[in-house]
Amino acid sequence: MERFIMRQILLASAILLAGQCPGLAWAQSALAARIVTATGEAASGLPVRAENETTGAVVTGVSDTQGRVRFGGLSTAGAWRIVTDETAAFASTRSDPIALRSEFQTNIVVQVSPKTGVLVAETISVTRQTFAGLNTSNAEVSATLSAEEIARIPVEARSLERLLFRLPGVTQSTGFFGEAPAVAINGANALFTNYTIDGLDNNENFLGGQKFPVPVGAIQDVTVLTSSYSVEFGRTANGVVNVTTPSGGNDFKGEAFFVTRPGGFLSADPASNQTSLFGAPVSDTFSRLQGGFTFSGPILKDRTFFFLNAEYVRDQTDNVLSAPALGVFETLPGVNEQILLTGKIDHSWTSRLRTSLRVNHGRVQLERQGGGLDGGATFPTAGSVQDRFSTNVVLTNTYQGDGFDYVGSYQYSRFDWDFGEPLFGEGPQVSVFANGDTSAPIAVIGHPGFIFDETENTFQSQHKLNVDLGRHRIKVGVDLIVADFSLFGGGNVDGNFSVLLNDAQLATLQGVGADFAVADLPADVQLLAANFETQPTAFGQTQRIYSVFAEDQWQITEKLALTLGLRWDYDNLTNVAGNGDFNNIAPRFAFNYTVNNRLAIRGGVGLFIEKLPYAIISDAIQQNSINPGFLGQLQTLIDQGILPADTDLAQITTDEGNLTVSGLAFCNGPGGALDCAGLEALTNLGLQLSSAERRIFNPFGLDNPATLQASIGVEWQVNNEWLLGVDGQFSRGRNLVRLLDLNSPEPFVFDQAAFDAGVDPSSLVRSVADANLTRPANNPDGSVPAGGANAIIVSDTGGQSQYLALIFKIQKDRGDDFYDLNIFYTLSRLRNDTDDINFRANDSNNFDLDFGPSLNDRTHVISSIFNLYPIENLVFSLAGLFQSGQPVNFIPDPAVFGTTDINGDGLSFSDQFTGNPDRFPGETRNSGRLPWAMTVDVGLSYRIPRVGPGDVEIRADFFNIFNTNNESGFPVNFTVSNQRQLFGAPFQQLSAGPPRQFQLSARYVF
Repeated sequence: MERFIMRQILLASAILLAGQCPGLAWAQSALAARIVTATGEAASGLPVRAENETTGAVVTGVSDTQGRVRFGGLSTAGAWRIVTDETAAFASTRSDPIALRSEFQTNIVVQVSPKTGVLVAETISVTRQTFAGLNTSNAEVSATLSAEEIARIPVEARSLERLLFRLPGVTQSTGFFGEAPAVAINGANALFTNYTIDGLDNNENFLGGQKFPVPVGAIQDVTVLTSSYSVEFGRTANGVVNVTTPSGGNDFKGEAFFVTRPGGFLSADPASNQTSLFGAPVSDTFSRLQGGFTFSGPILKDRTFFFLNAEYVRDQTDNVLSAPALGVFETLPGVNEQILLTGKIDHSWTSRLRTSLRVNHGRVQLERQGGGLDGGATFPTAGSVQDRFSTNVVLTNTYQGDGFDYVGSYQYSRFDWDFGEPLFGEGPQVSVFANGDTSAPIAVIGHPGFIFDETENTFQSQHKLNVDLGRHRIKVGVDLIVADFSLFGGGNVDGNFSVLLNDAQLATLQGVGADFAVADLPADVQLLAANFETQPTAFGQTQRIYSVFAEDQWQITEKLALTLGLRWDYDNLTNVAGNGDFNNIAPRFAFNYTVNNRLAIRGGVGLFIEKLPYAIISDAIQQNSINPGFLGQLQTLIDQGILPADTDLAQITTDEGNLTVSGLAFCNGPGGALDCAGLEALTNLGLQLSSAERRIFNPFGLDNPATLQASIGVEWQVNNEWLLGVDGQFSRGRNLVRLLDLNSPEPFVFDQAAFDAGVDPSSLVRSVADANLTRPANNPDGSVPAGGANAIIVSDTGGQSQYLALIFKIQKDRGDDFYDLNIFYTLSRLRNDTDDINFRANDSNNFDLDFGPSLNDRTHVISSIFNLYPIENLVFSLAGLFQSGQPVNFIPDPAVFGTTDINGDGLSFSDQFTGNPDRFPGETRNSGRLPWAMTVDVGLSYRIPRVGPGDVEIRADFFNIFNTNNESGFPVNFTVSNQRQLFGAPFQQLSAGPPRQFQLSARYVF
């Protein structure tokens, strides 16, 4: 398939070059102008030019009977002006500069003056390089930040993620693993946010999040699309983050910068949740240094340009190694590093033909040096480094013809994710116990204890053709993504051991120091456990997503425009074991009614289809089995009608997964306790071992998640500086991913009346043993058949959601004033019955009882940005984020019930991922709320002009200036969030938002 794609791209490129086709583009965009007279009448038949002073590009056209002229396939480099020459009736005109956004048509109105009047046009265009901009193009609900605005906002470490939280519809997500992505759109799980660069895929497709973490220096603008956007954007049922990258021009430009975040917090709260840019927890000794540069300019004037951005970030944080039984108390320094590179070359072959080559490369390394923030017993020999290496290579071709334009792109990308590369190489891991206490180890040494090394190679081919047919603008396109995954994972092939030291042995190890290693253990130590990975195989599949779309932008009248779109997607992961989901036909309809040049009403309705995260297939492979006992259980499920009668066991099972087996009986050899021989027999032994949980492929197949979305809104451009707007959004989701336990216990009904009557609560709990008696594929005595599993899990796409929102905005451009401001208020509600791909029902697959507020639901979110310009070159920035509290799940108090597992289903693999533990009897899911969160950031920058050939800017930022102890509203792993509380007990704060901190930066701009 990949070779076929390459041949097609090369063939298409060769045809274009041979025919001298117009335009291979930077990032494709369009500009439409309506030329009107002073009375508002259309000025038809006027020659019109679009000029780009940065690149020297000039495109010509003639206004039609509506006074409209459209320029497609334009580069997003620099800014464009609309120019009309002097005629017998009108004076020449020249508009304000207009910056274009990738994958979007900007509409403006240009008023021409009579020949006897003013010679410079009044451009009523409101699409500028600032927030304010009346959308007269379509119905999309979106918000954009330009590079100029980004430079004024207080933002930590030049991070894109930290910028996006300022925009409406975007919130900070509670995740389900330590380094989970944090950008949630419309309240949905952040795994499902779709990231694109210049309209092309930038997703880590194994699980979710950005593949290449785009830094500020590689952003010309960033747009968040939340509803009613073009069929050109797909593969998500929620929102899109699209970054437009800069390009070079005829002038040499650049900057060099340095940013430091000094060590220590300013009045830190002990519960604060300070993390690195990738979610790794850091201590109060944390400090950051970063630096980099950006250069751009011409290689050949008006023809060939370059852009280069390089950024380096180094985080330093100390952990505490605390092993009092060994007399070890040491500070362990650790380092997180990232290197981010972006380069582009753009070449104009003719006035119509351009080519762009873009390369992104990122190297992120997060060290786990051992110890813990407040102390831990993991020694450096068991430490690890998480590697996240990413690469995008993109070739884009744009052809500008008379009345049409074509854009063809081909991208190769790669993502290497080694979640736990050992700091000291391969070897056994040993958990060391002493003093007869086996509840917690006094030391963990030797190896991280697991393997997770994933590689993704992705190929994308995208082709789009735009044709002007009178009042119709027809867009058709095809998009193919082929992602090949390989995961080498599982336990430790060299063994994970547990040993117990006697008093004499413990005495000999006193003061062993931080270098404590497996070789230091006495040979005759008592061995408690020895577990070995017996199937250390690499496994994976290829995901292919085929997309076809068509759209008609129909200008019915001078005021009314309709957008009629249709998109079809097919994801082959829906057909791994069952019938594929081929009916993903997604129509979209939108309108934009321009009442006058300053007021527009818009709305839309459509169906949005989402790709499946590959992780659900990978999990089904890794935790699968063909053990005879497990196959017997599956046959029992077939016989009982739980699985379809025609289920093919060979299709829903595999032997490619991992298998960890106890080898205790094979150890304690001549060389000591850890001397193990004959381990080859463990594989056969593993066939007889039962598991807490196994997974299979879904024999029904899977459906792609989808949402039916509708929006209605109005924007009022009060004048050239003030823009007011309100948008209403509705979204109903279906086919959302969740987990079913096919071997689930029977439903449990808690005796609420007995509880209310004062009966001992512990006697009202169903025990695990009693629950197992009701599992359909277990033995009659509730035990698991040899080689079988207690829980038999399958991914299911039956989840539902409903989202309602009102978004209000007040935006003011600076103009000639001394300030600008942007205020966004979102009033919303999100309810669903699944929050994650590993979400399980609270009781016996009854998801109806779980329909309730989403884990990331907020009722109120207010984002405000205020910039003050008191004197020349001085900017004071104030950014506030105010959020009502996230939901709380109230769980049983084990001091009352003797357990938190009321129904006895004994969750295993999913415990830390579902966000849905057993609830207190009578409480619905997420029935509580945490308090409001408030974060106010302050920035102060001063530019010193004419220092050599450029300017020097010095900036200081204070984050959370009031040092607010926020209990919600920040990125956090669910297991340490405050969203799980014991019912009736005092509030227990497990984490808090980042405390007050300081960042100082300097940059030289020329």
